[in-house]
Amino acid sequence: MKKLLITLLFTTLISFGAFAQMTTANPDTVCYQTPGSIYQIQPLGAGYTYVWTATVPGVIVSGQGTPTIGVDWSAANPGLIPNGITVTVTSPFGCFAQVLLDVFILNVVPVITPIGPYCETDPCVLLTANPTGGTFSGVGVVGNTFCPNIAGSGTFNITYTYTTDGCIFTAIIPVTVYPIPTLTPIDHN
Repeated sequence: MKKLLITLLFTTLISFGAFAQMTTANPDTVCYQTPGSIYQIQPLGAGYTYVWTATVPGVIVSGQGTPTIGVDWSAANPGLIPNGITVTVTSPFGCFAQVLLDVFILNVVPVITPIGPYCETDPCVLLTANPTGGTFSGVGVVGNTFCPNIAGSGTFNITYTYTTDGCIFTAIIPVTVYPIPTLTPIDHN
């Protein structure tokens, strides 16, 4: 999960009764099912009020009325949420300005190419997954290979972890390794 701090700055004072709207150039990238993202603007001083909104399914969980809020995006589907975060700031004189921020919910679903089953004396085999660039882990995993001769017999989970934009995504597959038969010497007369 990723907590992202976005700083939005007001740089222009608006004359009484006027309204200004600014939009950030890039969306905030939030990891899929993230329960907590932090957003803030630079405090403008005494007497200013801050009203935040989060587009559903985002839920403001802390900080309403302050320059900093926490938002729970855990119910959001992957994709772009236009104007996902909005803050309206009003000066002590009634002038107000608004900043909008698009939010992109990032979800990557890694896929490991299935392997096996194997015998416990089989040599190491190459592991592959999509997208590339992640890391494999588990019993019998050595780098980007699975080694049945190291794992021994049993069923093991191989995990693939892919990280992008501060988000961590995983996939898991089982692989079975069968024991070799245990033979006794050949009897003869």
